[in-house]
Amino acid sequence: MKCFCRETESEFVYNVWGAEGKIADKLRADMFWEQTGEGRFVKSYPTKTGLDDAWHLDAAYKETISRNFAANGKAWIEGRFDFERVFMFLARKLTDCGIEWHIIGSASERLAGAPIEPRDIDICVETRDFYKAKELFREYTIEPFVDNKGSWLVRYFGKLCVDGASVDVAADEKMNVKNLPYPLADISWNGFTLRAEPLAKRCETETRRGRIDRISAIEKLMESSPK
Repeated sequence: MKCFCRETESEFVYNVWGAEGKIADKLRADMFWEQTGEGRFVKSYPTKTGLDDAWHLDAAYKETISRNFAANGKAWIEGRFDFERVFMFLARKLTDCGIEWHIIGSASERLAGAPIEPRDIDICVETRDFYKAKELFREYTIEPFVDNKGSWLVRYFGKLCVDGASVDVAADEKMNVKNLPYPLADISWNGFTLRAEPLAKRCETETRRGRIDRISAIEKLMESSPK
């Protein structure tokens, strides 16, 4: 399978050629990827929206992303990774660099002790630290860190590939810790005190999604937690 990026006058395009089996199935199931032929898929970023910090004008940044996708695109799409190793890397890098961050998504459940294996990892950084995180993880970036000026679910967003793990990095004023409508949970993990979505919040999310196995695992954790 071949992964590469190319540019047109108006788009920066991710290309996958020779996708088969589960990889092809995953790409077909992803609304952001378009199938253009047998085993061929594309995903495009517009470069003339005026909403993306003109990241596409930074030739070195584009080259880094293109290189990362060519080298790691297959592993990124497959999504098989060692959660403990990847999360240790993230926790060390973010903590050592002084970036304020917290964990959202199913990684919160995993770190709290639920017997699940997340398909990806989602973290939030404070808005003031978004561009610091962009530079910190430049060599792992697989989709650009951008400011979409509020045109999407979160204002600031980027994707990493770390040892096969897809890591979403988000930031938005409403997601800054002081603006959250709930207190974060403190989790002791391998010498780190991590902040994460509370289990009650995760239970609400998994209930909306109808994930019965995860709901059961979370409820057991909540029942066993100190009152």
